[in-house]
Amino acid sequence: MNFTELEELMIKRGVKSLADIARELSTTPQAVSNWKARNQVPYHVVAKLRSDRKFLGIDNITNDQKNIDRVKYVYNNDDKESISLPDIFVALAKHLKIIIIFPFIAAFLTFIYVEFIRIPTYQSWATILFPESQSSSLGSISGLASQFGVNIPQVKETDLSSPSLIPELLRSRSFAEKILFKEFFSKKYDKKMTLLNMLTAGDKKPKYGKNKQISYGVAALGKIIELDQYSSSSISTIRVSGSDPLFCKELAEVIIDELESLNLSLRNRKVRGKIKFIEERIFSVKSNLFNLEENYKKFKEQNRQILSPALELENNRLEGDLDIQKGVYLTLKQQLELAKIEAIQESSILQILDKPQIPIAPSNKNAKWPVIFAVFLGLGFGIILAVIKNHLLNADMAEKKKIRLIRTLVKRKIITILDDYKFMGLIMIILLIGYPFFLSHKSINPVYFGIYSSKAFFINLIYSIVLMFTIYNFIRKYIKSKNRLIAR
Repeated sequence: MNFTELEELMIKRGVKSLADIARELSTTPQAVSNWKARNQVPYHVVAKLRSDRKFLGIDNITNDQKNIDRVKYVYNNDDKESISLPDIFVALAKHLKIIIIFPFIAAFLTFIYVEFIRIPTYQSWATILFPESQSSSLGSISGLASQFGVNIPQVKETDLSSPSLIPELLRSRSFAEKILFKEFFSKKYDKKMTLLNMLTAGDKKPKYGKNKQISYGVAALGKIIELDQYSSSSISTIRVSGSDPLFCKELAEVIIDELESLNLSLRNRKVRGKIKFIEERIFSVKSNLFNLEENYKKFKEQNRQILSPALELENNRLEGDLDIQKGVYLTLKQQLELAKIEAIQESSILQILDKPQIPIAPSNKNAKWPVIFAVFLGLGFGIILAVIKNHLLNADMAEKKKIRLIRTLVKRKIITILDDYKFMGLIMIILLIGYPFFLSHKSINPVYFGIYSSKAFFINLIYSIVLMFTIYNFIRKYIKSKNRLIAR
């Protein structure tokens, strides 16, 4: 049945306006308006009209019965109305005010927070080229060995002086400790102080030991230093963040200097170890070479004429051993000279492409992307709210009754839960178990009682109030429950 037929039937009964039709069918004027716009009547309404012959004014509904299959096909035997794309756009157009106001509020509040409330953070950075690890120092020896048919594989050195490990050194505790005791000018405290005090106790005396203070300082330093590595190249960027632009620049410079110094120290330690090893090997090889030369001299003195094949074979063997030892000795002497040259070199292996500069503007005050994100978030929330509101306004009486029932059940269940002493007792036990952990927590920068910071003190205060309220409610509900049982 279409809406025109329904309207004709209603006119016969003296019902003309949409509001009167809605009243007759126990539905809302908005739903009747939607039927008229689509010129279709929901199946459950058609079924209701067919069941009421007095309402139709006929005794036979054979003609209407012919359209049952078509109606069932359209509505798929569902009592609910189908939602089409135009219906969604109509709903959004009706509540365009909501869809516009939410993105505006979200964007405005985000802009206010980013530009005026958020604490500005500055970043100073340096771009550094970390060279690849050099091949092993066995290159000359492997070249000599290859002449005799022995292949020695080439490997890359991986030790603490290797450039590939510089990013790990930057994150290490030993490197952090070298920086934490450097002095910087603090704009906040208006004086020079160590970085360790700036990151932990400030200008006050630390409330804990040096070891613990250093641990907190290392953790805090790791939050303000970032290393961006690029897998496609050996270029990396060291970033230092802070509230003072001059401090960020000075700290970045100190980091680079200490990184070069630490790497140079590790490299010299490695070179000194290599020199010592080569000198020991030269002494051993020189002794073997002397013995071989003596054996070869004796052999020549005893066999001035070599006529037999056995003597010729022995002569070749002695000469071969002697040549090998001479080659090894010469190679070790070359490596010793190279190691000594490397030991006196103090040039850094790090190549700085961009030196740290004083940042001009804060890095966290760009409101463009946060505002765009807030607009989309507010737009999505506004659309969802508009659809829900439109559905509630156009819901039929049955759906409205269900919504009211849901509200009643939720309110009733909340009251029942709060009135249940067993539930309150369980919450009380959980809060009592966690209470000692909250009370024994020690803050890094204590303000109250020498233990709690402002944030920790506020959390403990709220926790204590909630716990006291829970205990009071548990006792009150328990006594009330027991009195009720006695009264029965």
